[in-house]
Amino acid sequence: MFMTDHIGAHCLMRTWVALGLRHVVISPGSRNAPLVIAANQFPDLKLYTALDERAAAHMALGMALADGIPAAVISTSGTASLNHGPALAEAYYQGVPLMSVTADRPVHTRNQGLGQSVQQEGMFDAHVLWSGQIDEQSMSTEAMEKLATTAWTKALSGPVHMNMPFEEPLYGTTEAVADSAKPIVTPHQLEQDAMPDSLESLLSQHDVRIVVHIGALAIHSISESMVEQLIDRCAVIADVFGSNQQAAESSSMRLLCGWNEEVIASWRPHAIITVGLPPMDKKLRAVMTSWNAPHWHVGLEANAWDMFSSLQGNWRISPEMGLQELIDSLPGFNGFAQRWEVQRARSFQFQLEASNEDWVDFNVFQWLSTHLVDHCNRLHFANSTAARYAQWFHWEGMILHANRGVAGIDGCLSTAVGDALKNPEEEVVLISGDAAWLYDQNGFQVRPQPKNLKVIVINNGGGNIFRWLEGPEKSGLLERFFESGFGQSMRGSAEQLGMQYSICKDWISLESAFSLWSTEKGPSLLEIATPGPASASHLKSMLDRMEHLLNPS
Repeated sequence: MFMTDHIGAHCLMRTWVALGLRHVVISPGSRNAPLVIAANQFPDLKLYTALDERAAAHMALGMALADGIPAAVISTSGTASLNHGPALAEAYYQGVPLMSVTADRPVHTRNQGLGQSVQQEGMFDAHVLWSGQIDEQSMSTEAMEKLATTAWTKALSGPVHMNMPFEEPLYGTTEAVADSAKPIVTPHQLEQDAMPDSLESLLSQHDVRIVVHIGALAIHSISESMVEQLIDRCAVIADVFGSNQQAAESSSMRLLCGWNEEVIASWRPHAIITVGLPPMDKKLRAVMTSWNAPHWHVGLEANAWDMFSSLQGNWRISPEMGLQELIDSLPGFNGFAQRWEVQRARSFQFQLEASNEDWVDFNVFQWLSTHLVDHCNRLHFANSTAARYAQWFHWEGMILHANRGVAGIDGCLSTAVGDALKNPEEEVVLISGDAAWLYDQNGFQVRPQPKNLKVIVINNGGGNIFRWLEGPEKSGLLERFFESGFGQSMRGSAEQLGMQYSICKDWISLESAFSLWSTEKGPSLLEIATPGPASASHLKSMLDRMEHLLNPS
């Protein structure tokens, strides 16, 4: 048996495999050959080849979602390495354990104008928890193993970057030697803090008014039973990507219907407690900011934003443990919480009364929320319109995910592909708009391809998110510059990628097309063509009707 003769690549892979690495996504190249040869030596590693480095990094991100175990992505040098940036930024803000490994030219050749050469060392420092470089020309084996161990330990909390300079020749091998003792590492335990004294003091007050916002959570999830206990004690808003259940309000659009300045002021809490990512909706964030209430963030992630300009502190504890302590600190009944639930129920009822059977995006998403239950275990939503429509409905029994850390359309398909590859026994579905699908279709250029992934593309001519805003339409430049309706049909892209394809354009054809799509044995794409302007108008008119019903004055 042979191993690479580049000891740095061997030390890195050997150490990470010993620590638990099992999934590596590799993009083709030459400078990364020592890493490829090194990874291929270990039978415990599952290797995947992805054409596009940006997609490859998002695939590794998707692989880390289910269990929080770091996944690695390997690139060659130069501009190829820079393409890991979007996924690292997403992982940074979500707290996902992603390890970027970038092959590089030798250190002594930097700034000589060689091809595929950029400043790679530390290039992602703003969006990783740790970065380092293993230079086998100047480091001992012990030092390289120590650095690899540090990288793994840091990666348990979020993304890291390891740069690897290699001298030519790159493809050399040597006879493998018996491994010495594998690295011994104490399992990494993040320190968890006690409840801040200031928060504990506030919770002890009589009939305290608390608003809890459960934002999107990539790794953790908040159970339905925990949310049910919370809503007896607090006003709760729960993003579907952090807690997919019906107990708490998930749609800020629905919740805020009828809220004038007087209503907003009447709901001012004594404190706001957040877990996960910030609110998706700008209007909700503005309302919560206007309260000027003391804010504590609960979580272990590196980023605890001052979401409402009133941050009192970051309570470093797992979301589940922190919310349980909150539940235990409050009485089982709270008048403010009960009034909040009455308001939530009214909003939900008025939404049902304001809806209709038009062939528009809102109603299609509602239909999918009830029909996907038997066809999917893990459900991904692309940014940004699809992720927003997801908030309105309950997706029974499914684990939901969207890349809401940065909320870009980069890598929405690729993340779902990585999730499907990591979990081949589970059915994975991506619901995407046409723009996000076209932007990331390289995400399916991977070997092996996942057999358990299906895609639904809502083709409304560009997403319509800009039709929800007043500015783009009033500018007169909406369709030319802001709304990216580049694809007339998704058939060509589906066939190019080897996916089975079906399409529907009305309620009658939806039933048969969905049945065909759902029973396909391999990857398939269902295109649902909806009228963009009518879909945007429907949402606006529904919200207007709800606004009038909930606040007639």
